[in-house]
Amino acid sequence: MLESMTDEQKPGFYDEGMWWIGAREELDAWKKYKQRKALAFVERGYSVSWYPDGDNWMTIYLPERLHARAPELSAEVKVYGRPSEHGIYGGMVSKLAILERRTDPLKQVSSPGDEDVRTLYNYDRGLDFDRLNGHPAAMRLFYAVLDELN
Repeated sequence: MLESMTDEQKPGFYDEGMWWIGAREELDAWKKYKQRKALAFVERGYSVSWYPDGDNWMTIYLPERLHARAPELSAEVKVYGRPSEHGIYGGMVSKLAILERRTDPLKQVSSPGDEDVRTLYNYDRGLDFDRLNGHPAAMRLFYAVLDELN
């Protein structure tokens, strides 16, 4: 018979509102790993959204926007500390969405949040679809993510 465990009985601990299963040293190592990876993207010229916690998500933005109306490319990535059978090419990236976001600055004034988002690539423990062909900037972002995180 299964018994439900209270937080005090579960292995692990809370850190910044998240339950971490493992030792404090493992969490500290994970935070440093994420920081190194975020800095590596910045050194390559990308912008990165991340938080130094136990969460596995990062967002990497392509820096090349020639003007305010140019589309923004971003990669939303879920990465693990070790390769996985569900990862892309058996690597550490288990979820990856590459998005093209278009906003019109004039429309934003009258209607905040008005934007068009097109998903160019989606992998969620397996490839859902790939529309990267013919989109060289998105392909560069895809390979940069895999090169750095996989």
